[in-house]
Parts: sequence; C-alpha cells; structure tokens
Amino acid sequence: MIDSRNVFILGMLMVMFTVASCKDRGYEQRLLERQRIEDSIANSIEGKTSKIPKDHFETIVFEGCEYLVYKEEPDSNSAFGFMAHKGNCSNPIHVSNPD
Repeated sequence: MIDSRNVFILGMLMVMFTVASCKDRGYEQRLLERQRIEDSIANSIEGKTSKIPKDHFETIVFEGCEYLVYKEEPDSNSAFGFMAHKGNCSNPIHVSNPD
C-alpha cells in the first residue's frame, strides 16, 4: 500500500512546484504602471525642466513647440526661473501664409 507519509511529501512537492512556477502578474503590472508614470513625468514640462542645471539656458520641446528655459534655482517647481517660446520655433503652425 501507499504510505501516507509519501503521499504527504509528494503533495507538498507539488504545491511548492506550483507556487514557485506561477508568475506574479500583479507585480509585473505595477512595474509597467510605474514605468508609464515615470515616462509621463519625464515628458512633462516639470520633468524636462527638472533636468536643467541651475544657471543654465536650455531649449526644450513641448507639444511640438520649442521653449527657452533658464533656471535660477535648482528646484524645478520654484517660481525663480524663466521660460519663453522661441521666436524661431520650428513648429510648422508658426509659418504664416501671405494669402
């Protein structure tokens, strides 16, 4: 006859194998969501200006338009800075038709 101890060991091995082989889909979804949020922040004005060093000019592109940014403070959310639309922006919506 089959020993109950062997059945128990076999059952435990099957449970351990099943648990170890399952993917954590929730964890993968959380990682994808975190990456999506980080990408959206990096593509926002705040994300782009946060990368500009203090006391530097830089040109950033946002929604197809070029902007000059000068930061006086290292904090990207402070009001001590300057941002202006470039006069020679390469976006085709700024091309005037003389018609």
